[in-house]
Amino acid sequence: MASFVKTLAAEDDEIYGLKASRFLAKPLVIEALKNEAQIEKQKVYFSNLNGLRIIAALLVLIHHAEQFKSFFRIENYWDTIPFIEIIGKLGVILFFVLSGFLITYLLIVEENALKKISIKKFYMRRVLRIWPLYFFIIILAFFVLPYIDIFTLPNFGREAIYSNLVWKLILYIIFLPNLVIPLFGVVPYASHTWSIGTEEQFYLVWPVILNSIKKHRILLMVGIIGSYLAIKPPLETLSLITLK
Repeated sequence: MASFVKTLAAEDDEIYGLKASRFLAKPLVIEALKNEAQIEKQKVYFSNLNGLRIIAALLVLIHHAEQFKSFFRIENYWDTIPFIEIIGKLGVILFFVLSGFLITYLLIVEENALKKISIKKFYMRRVLRIWPLYFFIIILAFFVLPYIDIFTLPNFGREAIYSNLVWKLILYIIFLPNLVIPLFGVVPYASHTWSIGTEEQFYLVWPVILNSIKKHRILLMVGIIGSYLAIKPPLETLSLITLK
Protein backbone atom coordinates (compact mmCIF):
# COMPACT_ATOMS: atom_id res chain seq x y z
CA MET A 1 0.00 0.00 0.00
CA ALA A 2 2.79 2.41 0.91
CA SER A 3 4.60 1.69 -2.35
CA PHE A 4 1.34 2.30 -4.26
CA VAL A 5 0.91 5.70 -2.58
CA LYS A 6 4.51 6.61 -3.38
CA THR A 7 3.99 5.59 -7.00
CA LEU A 8 0.88 7.77 -7.26
CA ALA A 9 2.74 10.69 -5.70
CA ALA A 10 5.63 10.25 -8.10
CA GLU A 11 3.25 10.14 -11.06
CA ASP A 12 1.45 13.29 -9.87
CA ASP A 13 4.77 15.06 -9.54
CA GLU A 14 5.79 14.09 -13.05
CA ILE A 15 2.43 15.15 -14.49
CA TYR A 16 2.73 18.62 -12.98
CA GLY A 17 6.47 18.91 -13.36
CA LEU A 18 6.93 19.10 -9.62
CA LYS A 19 8.96 15.99 -8.89
CA ALA A 20 12.17 17.90 -8.28
CA SER A 21 10.74 21.22 -7.25
CA ARG A 22 8.42 19.85 -4.55
CA PHE A 23 11.31 19.26 -2.19
CA LEU A 24 13.14 22.42 -3.20
CA ALA A 25 10.11 24.67 -2.86
CA LYS A 26 9.54 24.01 0.83
CA PRO A 27 12.82 25.58 2.02
CA LEU A 28 12.28 28.54 -0.29
CA VAL A 29 8.75 29.11 0.98
CA ILE A 30 9.89 28.75 4.58
CA GLU A 31 12.75 31.18 3.98
CA ALA A 32 10.39 33.68 2.34
CA LEU A 33 7.97 33.44 5.25
CA LYS A 34 10.81 33.92 7.72
CA ASN A 35 11.99 36.99 5.85
CA GLU A 36 8.46 38.40 5.75
CA ALA A 37 8.01 37.75 9.45
CA GLN A 38 11.35 39.39 10.18
CA ILE A 39 10.36 42.49 8.20
CA GLU A 40 6.98 42.69 9.93
CA LYS A 41 8.67 42.28 13.32
CA GLN A 42 10.98 45.23 12.67
CA LYS A 43 8.19 47.50 11.42
CA VAL A 44 6.94 50.12 13.85
CA TYR A 45 3.65 52.01 13.60
CA PHE A 46 4.42 55.65 14.33
CA SER A 47 1.08 56.68 15.83
CA ASN A 48 2.61 59.96 16.99
CA LEU A 49 2.87 61.05 13.34
CA ASN A 50 -0.92 61.09 12.97
CA GLY A 51 -1.06 64.47 14.67
CA LEU A 52 1.41 65.88 12.15
CA ARG A 53 -0.66 64.42 9.30
CA ILE A 54 -3.77 66.18 10.62
CA ILE A 55 -1.92 69.49 10.90
CA ALA A 56 -0.57 69.17 7.35
CA ALA A 57 -4.00 68.25 5.97
CA LEU A 58 -5.66 71.20 7.72
CA LEU A 59 -3.09 73.62 6.36
CA VAL A 60 -3.71 72.42 2.80
CA LEU A 61 -7.51 72.44 3.21
CA ILE A 62 -7.58 75.98 4.61
CA HIS A 63 -5.30 77.17 1.80
CA HIS A 64 -7.48 75.71 -0.97
CA ALA A 65 -10.78 76.68 0.68
CA GLU A 66 -9.75 80.34 0.77
CA GLN A 67 -8.34 80.09 -2.75
CA PHE A 68 -11.61 78.72 -4.15
CA LYS A 69 -13.61 81.38 -2.31
CA SER A 70 -11.46 84.03 -3.98
CA PHE A 71 -12.15 82.46 -7.40
CA PHE A 72 -15.90 82.80 -6.86
CA ARG A 73 -15.60 86.24 -5.22
CA ILE A 74 -16.92 84.98 -1.90
CA GLU A 75 -15.70 86.79 1.21
CA ASN A 76 -12.29 85.34 1.97
CA TYR A 77 -8.91 85.90 3.59
CA TRP A 78 -6.83 85.01 0.53
CA ASP A 79 -5.69 88.58 -0.16
CA THR A 80 -6.00 90.01 3.34
CA ILE A 81 -3.88 87.47 5.24
CA PRO A 82 -0.68 86.61 3.30
CA PHE A 83 -0.06 83.61 5.58
CA ILE A 84 -3.04 81.85 3.94
CA GLU A 85 -1.09 81.58 0.68
CA ILE A 86 1.94 80.13 2.45
CA ILE A 87 0.34 77.51 4.70
CA GLY A 88 -0.64 75.29 1.75
CA LYS A 89 3.00 74.94 0.71
CA LEU A 90 4.04 74.37 4.31
CA GLY A 91 1.46 71.60 4.66
CA VAL A 92 2.65 69.86 1.49
CA ILE A 93 6.29 70.15 2.59
CA LEU A 94 5.34 68.54 5.90
CA PHE A 95 3.69 65.69 3.97
CA PHE A 96 6.89 65.31 1.91
CA VAL A 97 9.00 65.08 5.07
CA LEU A 98 6.71 62.45 6.61
CA SER A 99 6.58 60.45 3.38
CA GLY A 100 10.36 60.59 2.93
CA PHE A 101 10.94 59.46 6.50
CA LEU A 102 8.48 56.55 6.33
CA ILE A 103 9.62 55.33 2.92
CA THR A 104 13.28 55.45 3.98
CA TYR A 105 12.45 53.61 7.21
CA LEU A 106 10.62 50.82 5.35
CA LEU A 107 13.43 50.45 2.83
CA ILE A 108 16.04 50.19 5.59
CA VAL A 109 13.93 47.63 7.46
CA GLU A 110 13.74 45.54 4.29
CA GLU A 111 17.47 45.90 3.74
CA ASN A 112 18.25 44.79 7.30
CA ALA A 113 16.01 41.74 6.96
CA LEU A 114 16.91 40.64 3.42
CA LYS A 115 20.37 42.23 3.01
CA LYS A 116 19.05 44.08 -0.04
CA ILE A 117 16.19 46.26 -1.26
CA SER A 118 13.86 44.78 -3.87
CA ILE A 119 13.45 47.77 -6.15
CA LYS A 120 11.00 45.90 -8.41
CA LYS A 121 8.66 45.09 -5.50
CA PHE A 122 8.94 48.64 -4.21
CA TYR A 123 7.95 50.05 -7.59
CA MET A 124 5.00 47.66 -7.85
CA ARG A 125 3.73 48.68 -4.41
CA ARG A 126 3.90 52.36 -5.38
CA VAL A 127 2.19 51.71 -8.73
CA LEU A 128 -0.70 49.83 -7.15
CA ARG A 129 -1.08 52.42 -4.41
CA ILE A 130 -0.88 55.62 -6.47
CA TRP A 131 -1.50 55.13 -10.18
CA PRO A 132 -5.21 54.16 -10.19
CA LEU A 133 -6.37 57.23 -8.26
CA TYR A 134 -3.86 59.53 -9.98
CA PHE A 135 -5.03 58.66 -13.50
CA PHE A 136 -8.66 58.73 -12.37
CA ILE A 137 -8.16 62.35 -11.27
CA ILE A 138 -6.50 63.24 -14.58
CA ILE A 139 -9.35 61.70 -16.58
CA LEU A 140 -11.92 63.60 -14.51
CA ALA A 141 -10.06 66.90 -14.77
CA PHE A 142 -9.63 66.79 -18.56
CA PHE A 143 -12.57 64.83 -19.89
CA VAL A 144 -15.43 64.96 -17.37
CA LEU A 145 -15.47 68.01 -15.10
CA PRO A 146 -14.97 70.60 -17.90
CA TYR A 147 -18.38 69.55 -19.26
CA ILE A 148 -20.19 70.01 -15.92
CA ASP A 149 -20.95 73.71 -15.47
CA ILE A 150 -21.00 73.65 -11.69
CA PHE A 151 -17.32 72.68 -11.66
CA THR A 152 -16.21 75.42 -14.06
CA LEU A 153 -14.00 77.99 -12.34
CA PRO A 154 -14.03 81.64 -13.43
CA ASN A 155 -11.43 82.27 -16.18
CA PHE A 156 -10.71 78.52 -16.40
CA GLY A 157 -13.14 77.28 -19.02
CA ARG A 158 -12.56 74.53 -21.57
CA GLU A 159 -10.48 76.87 -23.75
CA ALA A 160 -7.93 77.34 -20.96
CA ILE A 161 -7.86 73.64 -20.12
CA TYR A 162 -7.52 72.38 -23.70
CA SER A 163 -4.85 74.81 -24.88
CA ASN A 164 -1.58 72.88 -25.36
CA LEU A 165 -3.58 69.78 -24.50
CA VAL A 166 -1.14 67.26 -25.95
CA TRP A 167 1.82 68.62 -24.04
CA LYS A 168 -0.17 68.83 -20.81
CA LEU A 169 -1.33 65.23 -21.14
CA ILE A 170 2.19 64.02 -21.91
CA LEU A 171 3.56 65.70 -18.79
CA TYR A 172 0.79 64.26 -16.65
CA ILE A 173 1.17 60.77 -18.11
CA ILE A 174 4.94 60.66 -17.49
CA PHE A 175 4.47 62.00 -13.97
CA LEU A 176 5.84 65.48 -14.51
CA PRO A 177 2.73 67.45 -13.47
CA ASN A 178 4.93 69.83 -11.49
CA LEU A 179 6.11 71.25 -14.84
CA VAL A 180 2.61 71.95 -16.15
CA ILE A 181 1.88 75.00 -13.99
CA PRO A 182 5.09 76.97 -14.80
CA LEU A 183 4.92 76.01 -18.49
CA PHE A 184 1.19 76.11 -19.31
CA GLY A 185 -0.65 77.42 -16.27
CA VAL A 186 -3.24 75.96 -13.95
CA VAL A 187 -5.43 73.00 -14.92
CA PRO A 188 -8.43 73.04 -12.55
CA TYR A 189 -8.81 69.91 -10.42
CA ALA A 190 -5.53 68.46 -11.75
CA SER A 191 -2.88 71.00 -10.80
CA HIS A 192 -2.72 69.76 -7.21
CA THR A 193 -1.24 66.51 -8.55
CA TRP A 194 2.09 68.33 -8.83
CA SER A 195 2.81 67.00 -5.34
CA ILE A 196 2.05 63.42 -6.44
CA GLY A 197 4.43 63.87 -9.37
CA THR A 198 7.13 65.10 -7.02
CA GLU A 199 6.67 62.06 -4.79
CA GLU A 200 6.73 59.68 -7.75
CA GLN A 201 10.02 61.20 -8.90
CA PHE A 202 11.38 60.68 -5.39
CA TYR A 203 10.16 57.06 -5.35
CA LEU A 204 11.86 56.47 -8.71
CA VAL A 205 15.37 57.42 -7.60
CA TRP A 206 15.50 56.99 -3.83
CA PRO A 207 15.59 53.17 -3.54
CA VAL A 208 18.19 53.06 -6.31
CA ILE A 209 20.36 55.55 -4.42
CA LEU A 210 20.01 53.63 -1.14
CA ASN A 211 20.84 50.37 -2.88
CA SER A 212 23.91 51.93 -4.50
CA ILE A 213 25.23 53.76 -1.45
CA LYS A 214 25.35 51.51 1.58
CA LYS A 215 28.22 53.31 3.29
CA HIS A 216 28.63 57.02 3.99
CA ARG A 217 24.87 57.60 4.04
CA ILE A 218 25.29 60.47 6.48
CA LEU A 219 27.49 62.18 3.90
CA LEU A 220 24.79 61.44 1.33
CA MET A 221 22.18 63.24 3.46
CA VAL A 222 24.49 66.20 4.06
CA GLY A 223 25.17 66.41 0.33
CA ILE A 224 21.46 66.36 -0.51
CA ILE A 225 20.66 69.09 2.02
CA GLY A 226 23.59 71.22 0.81
CA SER A 227 22.56 70.81 -2.83
CA TYR A 228 18.99 71.82 -2.02
CA LEU A 229 20.10 74.95 -0.19
CA ALA A 230 22.38 75.83 -3.10
CA ILE A 231 19.80 75.48 -5.89
CA LYS A 232 16.77 76.80 -3.98
CA PRO A 233 17.38 80.57 -4.49
CA PRO A 234 17.91 80.41 -8.29
CA LEU A 235 14.92 78.08 -8.68
CA GLU A 236 12.69 80.46 -6.72
CA THR A 237 13.87 83.36 -8.87
CA LEU A 238 13.20 81.38 -12.05
CA SER A 239 9.74 80.44 -10.76
CA LEU A 240 8.85 84.08 -10.09
CA ILE A 241 10.04 85.09 -13.57
CA THR A 242 8.01 82.27 -15.20
CA LEU A 243 4.83 83.14 -13.28
CA LYS A 244 5.11 86.78 -14.32
